[in-house]
Amino acid sequence: MLASTETARCSRLAESKTVSISAAARAAGVSASTLRLWERYGLLKPAKTGKGHRRYTIQEIERIRNIRRLREVRRFNLAAIQTVMTSQADQSSSWDTDSTALGQRLLALRLRKGLTLRQVRDLTGLAPSLVSSIERGISQPTVATLKKLTQCYGTTVAAVTARHVSKDDKLIRAGQYRVLPPLGPGIKVEQLAEGSLLMDCQRWTLKPGAASSGPYAHEGEEFIHVLAGRFVITIDGRERYELRPGDSLYFKSTLLHAWENPGPEDTVLLWINTPPTF
Repeated sequence: MLASTETARCSRLAESKTVSISAAARAAGVSASTLRLWERYGLLKPAKTGKGHRRYTIQEIERIRNIRRLREVRRFNLAAIQTVMTSQADQSSSWDTDSTALGQRLLALRLRKGLTLRQVRDLTGLAPSLVSSIERGISQPTVATLKKLTQCYGTTVAAVTARHVSKDDKLIRAGQYRVLPPLGPGIKVEQLAEGSLLMDCQRWTLKPGAASSGPYAHEGEEFIHVLAGRFVITIDGRERYELRPGDSLYFKSTLLHAWENPGPEDTVLLWINTPPTF
């Protein structure tokens, strides 16, 4: 119920493009006074009208939710949150360009399938206005949302976010890995192997608070090995695992899974899917 409520709120925000401080506060589940406080600390920089009224975009709403999660779940103080948010901004500085390109690819895939926005809704459960805002580059899809869309269109996240055509190279030197466009705040994915392979091999780096923002599932099996930091994953809505450096986990991808970095440091994962259906 909560997820559907947040989806509806995102849809209304996408349609209006910017909202008032009271609407932003309601959408993020905080008070307007809290937003003013975070603004004074430099965590938020909303646009202002000629009369000084604050206006918030859907991207800023997601930023507010991220701050709230770090504050309430991780118990970070505002100084620590500012450090985390600054590091996330360094990674996502090219988000506008990436989101536009990604949106265009998703639109092309939908049209190639001959699907209307309402048909996509029926197949994925995603609101048409949310899908439209992603296609127009206004909204950045979460990992869970993007997975639902790529499954609907018969492709994978890795394929739709690729910046160039993959080559069948057996060897990829250090520092030459293809980096996928950001899949959400604080998420960096490096492709460790290219070509027509039976395994999708990736290295994931998750900033503190980075999360899938919802469960998803797909065909195949997965292997995760933690190289650094902490990693929490919930499988099938019941099994919760907290992994630390050196820990490994293997499970069926068909089970719904959601994950996050609950710690104060970066999490680095070796993540392998087979077949490459992510």
